[in-house]
Amino acid sequence: MSELTEEQKRRLRSTPILIATLHGSARVFNFQTRPLIFIDEFSQVPPTLFFSTLSKVRQSSYNPSGYVLLGDPNQLPVITTQPFLRPNIGIFIMSRRNYEPYQLNLQYRMHQDICQAVNALREALHTYPLETHRSIQNRTLTSLGYSWDRNVCPEDFVEILDPNNPLVIINTDNLRGEEEVSLGGSKYFTNEARLAARIAEAFSSTYSDRNGQPFLPTILSPYSAQVGAIRSLLPQHLQNSCITIYKAQGREYPCVIISFARKNRYGWIGFLGEGGYGDVGMRAQTYVACSRAMAKLVVLFSFSTFRGHRDYDYLLEESENALIIEAEPSWGDETD
Repeated sequence: MSELTEEQKRRLRSTPILIATLHGSARVFNFQTRPLIFIDEFSQVPPTLFFSTLSKVRQSSYNPSGYVLLGDPNQLPVITTQPFLRPNIGIFIMSRRNYEPYQLNLQYRMHQDICQAVNALREALHTYPLETHRSIQNRTLTSLGYSWDRNVCPEDFVEILDPNNPLVIINTDNLRGEEEVSLGGSKYFTNEARLAARIAEAFSSTYSDRNGQPFLPTILSPYSAQVGAIRSLLPQHLQNSCITIYKAQGREYPCVIISFARKNRYGWIGFLGEGGYGDVGMRAQTYVACSRAMAKLVVLFSFSTFRGHRDYDYLLEESENALIIEAEPSWGDETD
């Protein structure tokens, strides 16, 4: 607002605004005959939905003065089993017309160290880097109003939970066992799930909000089987905090723990990598997951499995301020 003229501010304050789903956007014409329509999170709008909406508008006696698409083209594709239907409307339009999008690169969400990791992934996706606004460059869990009781923190996890370490990457190579496959074909790694659950419990028991309530970290995984495994190991009050990366898209959380679940002797990471049946859209799992965190990001993956894949090499090599930790075998062992 500070950059607008007084006339622009007056016009903006007097402008009627209606928030609706794209499906219900015809309601806009009950208020304005020639509205300017903004579509947010265009990465979740397939071309079929966009053009069917335009078709309905054109059949009416009204016509919008224009559309504005807001979103990140590098986010996860629209969920479909048919790859040719995956592109969102932003990518669809830009791939067919020589439009130069207006780049918004100043972000107000992530601590600068987390942003550095996200920029490493954006570099792997050939995307311009983000800049961190000065007001949140040093954002931590304590600056967000959460209290940390170091004295009750498990000694093994002190460095991981320390609010002054906003970005922690944990190598799970030393955890016993390897990934397994569920009946539905999804991957899970039990000992990494156990470690993720233990770290989440440690956050909840040692951090509290302004009202003294236990802190609820968010646990993400690209695999539904790993989400199920982690949930089965969590106390009830934390179970809903573990979700797939797809469900986290478009949201932000103070603290994010990511479990990538893959650990095998062949270096196979499926859709998470650029080889095999992976593609740019599905590779965005890592980028989306890391960019959900505001003040604390803890990433768990097997270095021996993921090294050699460009995104994860970039993540490790370009995240200069990350705290790198080798997991102890006992961290994933089952307790009596």
